[in-house]
Formats: sequence, C-alpha cells, structure tokens
Amino acid sequence: MAQEPAWKGFRPFIVDRKVAESDIVTSFYLKPEDGDHLPPFRPGQFVNIKLDVPGQNTPILRSYTLSNSPANNDHYRLSIKRESPPTKAPHVPPGTSSNYLHDYVNMGSSILLAPPSGDFVLRPEAKGAVVFLAGGIGCTPLISMLTSIADTNSTRDVWFIHGSRNSREHAFGKHARLLANKNKNINVHIRYSKPGSGCRLGSDFDSSGHVDINLLQTLLPGTEPQFFLCGSIPFMRSLYQGLISWGVDPFQINYEFFGPATNLLEENTLSERVPTNTADSFEVIFQRSGKKANWSSASGSILELAEATNVNPDFICRSGMCQTCLSRVITGTYTYFKEGVIAPENTNDILICSSHPTSDIVLDI
Repeated sequence: MAQEPAWKGFRPFIVDRKVAESDIVTSFYLKPEDGDHLPPFRPGQFVNIKLDVPGQNTPILRSYTLSNSPANNDHYRLSIKRESPPTKAPHVPPGTSSNYLHDYVNMGSSILLAPPSGDFVLRPEAKGAVVFLAGGIGCTPLISMLTSIADTNSTRDVWFIHGSRNSREHAFGKHARLLANKNKNINVHIRYSKPGSGCRLGSDFDSSGHVDINLLQTLLPGTEPQFFLCGSIPFMRSLYQGLISWGVDPFQINYEFFGPATNLLEENTLSERVPTNTADSFEVIFQRSGKKANWSSASGSILELAEATNVNPDFICRSGMCQTCLSRVITGTYTYFKEGVIAPENTNDILICSSHPTSDIVLDI
C-alpha cells in the first residue's frame, strides 16, 4: 500500500559527508537544510532529486536509492555509481547527473530531494528466510534491507549474494562482511566476474564468475526463501528465469529495475509490449507544447511518442512508480499496458510512461 508522502515537492538537503565506497561509487550523506525532523523511510525505497547542472536548459531529475538503514535517522545516504561511456560504445556521453555529483557536489552543497517512495521494500512484519541478490550498484536497496535486519535484531536467516567486477568497483563488501561476522543468521557470498591481481580470494571475494542459478543451488538450502533481486536487466533476467526453473514461486521473487521496467520472462521491454496486433492510429496533441503526432503500436508509450516529437515532459523511472510523468488528459481515452500500474484516482490524470491512447487524445503537456 502506498504511503502518504513525508513532504510535498522538493526539499533542500545539505551534503554532510561525501565518502568514496569504491573507485566508481560515492556515498552522499544528506541532512535537511532547515535542521528539521527527518521522516523515516522503508528499507529499499528511493528518492527523486533535482539538480541544476551548468549547460543544461532545464533541471535534471533522477531517482536514487537510499542505501542506509532507517535506523540511521539523522541522515539519508545516496550511494551513486559514476556512469562512464560503455566500453563498447565510447561515443556515448557519460552520465550527466552521476558525473556532476561525483565531480562538483561536495560537503556543504545543497541538493533538492522529493520524499522517499517505492514499494520494493523489506516489510518488518515478514518472517522466514530471505535472499538478497545484488548485481553491481544494484546492491544499494539490498544493503539498506540487510543493514535494517541487523539493526532490528531480526532472527530471519539471510543470504546476501553480490556480484561485482572486482575489488576496485566493489562497494560495501567490508560492511556486509562485518554484519555477517556480528550476526549468525547473516550469510554473505561475494563473486567477482573479473578479479584482478590485487583481489584476495577468501577476503575480498569468495568465488569467481557470474552470479547464476548454479551458485544459488550450491549455497541455498532450498526454494522456500523470499528473494529480492536488483541489478542489470541481464543479471535479473538470468536469475529470475533460473529461480522459476528451480521451482521458486514467482510470488516469492521481488525485483526492482534501475531504468525502464522489463518483463523478465521475455526479451522485450514493457514499452515493446504495447499491443502490436492493432492497426489503430490516433492523433496525440501536446497542447502546451503546441505539437502533435500520430500514435501507432510502433510508437510505444505516450512518453516515447512525446520524446520522438521533441516534447520533453518530466519523468524518472519509466515504470509507473515515481509518478513524475503524471499529466492531465483534456479530452480522449487511454489504457495502461503495464500490469500492476497504480493508476491515479482521477481518470483525467495519466502516467504517460506506461500508457497508450485508445482514441485521439489531447494532453496538457
């Protein structure tokens, strides 16, 4: 069930500390600028931030997971990976927000935060064993959950399994080991895909290769635990399909995407799941922008059509969770193609990242 937001809009926070967790991951410890009470959050939730980056025409909106435990109630911590151009595509620009944060945001800097949100959370009332499967920077919500279990003295049996490239890129390894050493119910396994000469087997990492279903079947007692997955799409797709093949009930598997949501049993993304067996074509008018375009099934979501038309509405998650893309329908009808979208109560409001028109439509965009 969705929580009421802790505050409305964006609130200024001050960077109290900036800590390098690895060569590519930096944590920002944030406190409210006004010194007022810091509302609690649920382990696994994220916040939306707004950045004024020089050279950008409009503020940049991004979402980042809170990586600390709710027990640390005097600050929020964002642990952010520096996004460099892909090795196989060096012409692709580096991540604007992550590089700006790493290079120019320091102690004393101000950042605007929206309140914590998201339903990929560890529920305090849940019982039984739990397995956290993290790929790279996908560890951030799971580290929050793992630390929360330790902070609340939970007796749940826990496996924290983290795949990283090597010790230079690996974040929170020592922290996870420390929790395991202090709590008999917590088990940690670190696997490096490309360990370097300085990586110490048995200390920095426990095995080499990719985290896969064979590793899980070796480490875990069976298929009964609750599973939490977070990482790249290939990482999660491989593990999700492996868990299903192993006999794990899909209702035991929880996951979150960093980027557009995807069907983990299929190769295509949600926007590609817009029905393709229709010849319907509808006119979409973006009234405030003074632009219009024809939508067909090949156009994807209304958000994708807007982007193709050089209309730039606000969005962050592309999965219907953050509701940043909420827009008003002036006339026309629409439907959601993503299962599980929590639709706004007012049918005149639409989440354009997860919907397509079913008639000609006019939007207040």
